[in-house]
Amino acid sequence: MKLVKRIVFLSCLAILLAACQNADTTSKTKDKSLSTILNDISDKYAVVSVGSDSKDIDVEVEDTEDTNKVKADIKRQLKENRLNAYKVNVRERNVKQLEKENRWFDIESKALVHLQENKEYKDVTTKKVDVTLKQPVTVAIITPVSKSDDGAQEYSEKIKQEVNTFLQTKEIKEQSKGDSYKIVIYDQDDQVIS
Repeated sequence: MKLVKRIVFLSCLAILLAACQNADTTSKTKDKSLSTILNDISDKYAVVSVGSDSKDIDVEVEDTEDTNKVKADIKRQLKENRLNAYKVNVRERNVKQLEKENRWFDIESKALVHLQENKEYKDVTTKKVDVTLKQPVTVAIITPVSKSDDGAQEYSEKIKQEVNTFLQTKEIKEQSKGDSYKIVIYDQDDQVIS
């Protein structure tokens, strides 16, 4: 009889402990982390970029999305998970604009690698310039020379010619999709040489 009581007691205790553990686990899994929430948002919507710090959440979505709906969804999930300290900013981005930016980022990277393969241009870099839909793209190259140096203008023109020749290759012409461009050469002090 004592054995049966002990077995029943231990069984009840085991069931009680299991129920407590399940209840505790459920409450912990209900709270999502910020990164999980932002991943969920990225899976649900056409998100271009996501950034956050201790105060702000910045989300860029394609212009095919309703920014108010995305913002409301983020705020709802933050509230449900007791993450109320964030200010949510959602901005839409033009899809064609993004395509052009990405295309030219890749082209500029390839042009820089092409230049740096030549010992004479190994220390040149590129400068980030905004790409807009209706304007020619500016390919900005920074040189390690000063505008006032003898030969700076000639060096600048050689770089400009080298970049232009590269941009006229069949592969790059196809990639640029006929976008117009201009090449601007800067000196080490960010002054335009040509």
